[in-house]
Amino acid sequence: MEHVTDLDLSSGARTSVVGVDAGGEGDPVVVLLPALGVAVGYYGPFAAALAREGVATLTADFPGQGTSRPVASRHHDFGYAVVSDEVVAGTVAVARERYAGRPLAFVGHSFGGQVAMVHLATHSSGVAALVLIGSGSPYWRGFPQRVKLLAQTQTLSAVTALRGHWPGHRLGFGGRQPRRLIREWARFARRGALVVERGDEVTEPDFARIDVPVLAVTLDNDPLAPRGSVDNLTDKLAGARVEHRFSTRPDGEEGPAFDHFVWARHPGGFAREVAGWVRSAVRPG
Repeated sequence: MEHVTDLDLSSGARTSVVGVDAGGEGDPVVVLLPALGVAVGYYGPFAAALAREGVATLTADFPGQGTSRPVASRHHDFGYAVVSDEVVAGTVAVARERYAGRPLAFVGHSFGGQVAMVHLATHSSGVAALVLIGSGSPYWRGFPQRVKLLAQTQTLSAVTALRGHWPGHRLGFGGRQPRRLIREWARFARRGALVVERGDEVTEPDFARIDVPVLAVTLDNDPLAPRGSVDNLTDKLAGARVEHRFSTRPDGEEGPAFDHFVWARHPGGFAREVAGWVRSAVRPG
């Protein structure tokens, strides 16, 4: 993926928008929103595969991830609101300027799907469709090992509160993350409500107001977003048209078996499936 522009955030942080150009007038553009702790470069093969289908991609590292700076710390704190209101909004603005007149769609992986929903519920961005890939609610009741999941998420939150950030880059889950975001995420896991902190306003967005076509993909071999977790997230989309699909690597197609992450590095025909759905979803009428 090539560098497109830089985004300066209100906190003084900076991240970069990168992308893969493709298609032309009338072809869709995907704004790709990454998973927690995953740098955007990881999605290069998937973006390249979308480009072969005539779909352009733009994406940016979330604050504290990948090449963005500074990293999350006790002194550099933020939550869902900053990711939605600044990084996602900034990337959408770049897409609108760079690809004027072309329809836009979000593709959110895991945490990125949650952020996409926060953005769509709180902004009039004109994004015409949403694809959720391995994206579910961390609510403990949506997982087979419920009590274990609840204990893990709340322990993670406690460690973050003590250290001032989550050291996931050292502990093998989620990358280095700020305490506010982890506090919101752990509350989501405990209560099932994605409560976002915006100054004095602490509330769950009105997800029922989202009125776009949604494709929710449950991946094979994905204990991080099993069907119960995906259902708990998409149940919030009462006003949307949600289509569910289960994806695995087709028989005879080369590449490792799908899981929560593999699809992005070895997309195969999956990128064609996503591109086809997006093209159909954003078509006028």
